[in-house]
Amino acid sequence: MTKLRNLLFLAISIPVLIILIWLIAIPDDSIKTFIENSISDSGKSSIDASIKGLKKGIFFTIYAESLELSIDSTPALRVTDISSKINPLHLFKKQIAFSVRGKIGTGDVRGSFKLPGNGTLNIHRAEINAIPYLAYTALKGSGLISARLNLKDDLIDAVFEISDADIRGSVMGIPLPISSFRKIQGALTLKGDTINITSVNLEGDRGYARLKGDITNGFMNLILELMPSAGELNSVESMLISRYLVSPGYYVIPIRGKLL
Repeated sequence: MTKLRNLLFLAISIPVLIILIWLIAIPDDSIKTFIENSISDSGKSSIDASIKGLKKGIFFTIYAESLELSIDSTPALRVTDISSKINPLHLFKKQIAFSVRGKIGTGDVRGSFKLPGNGTLNIHRAEINAIPYLAYTALKGSGLISARLNLKDDLIDAVFEISDADIRGSVMGIPLPISSFRKIQGALTLKGDTINITSVNLEGDRGYARLKGDITNGFMNLILELMPSAGELNSVESMLISRYLVSPGYYVIPIRGKLL
């Protein structure tokens, strides 16, 4: 009977002790700093992270007002109304494994991470004007973006789709002949100071375009393929891009220079 009582006492004491360690011995600032440093530039990445209003809850929950990410010191993404649940077993390995929920504008964010290490983030129908980095790349307009981002060590790969779009872009400050895009799909990777654009496909009322290449240290080395619908270009537009004509209805425009 005594052994059973001791076992029951031990079974109750261990989780209580772990919760007390979580609440008392691990400061909020230590968690905040650990997460920021795990995401931010450690010599391998150009991403910086800043968390505001982080607070611990009981049973290994965390709440934060916002998480702000920047790329090369340029504001890239802001996630608000964050709630998270930590798996305490990884704390003894000096890792943080957690699930997370939040908002980008009115869109939903869901993810799971093990830091340092890897993770996955899903974005569902967030307004593109709530993502500052898109404006920095001269992509302006409205639309809803859904995306899946995978983090593994110092590599991030992403696939995304922008639906219900009214996107107006430019190349090196020059308006595109296909001036408005209704749907965009793409895939890209980020490693260190390089964004590798596998392919970004843009569908518009007046034709189709595809972008690929890389951006390294803020310098663009890209190729834009334009395929306007027959009869959609006026005489001025045709003249502006005539030197890029490869075959009837197919233009290839090299884009090189500092990202605007």
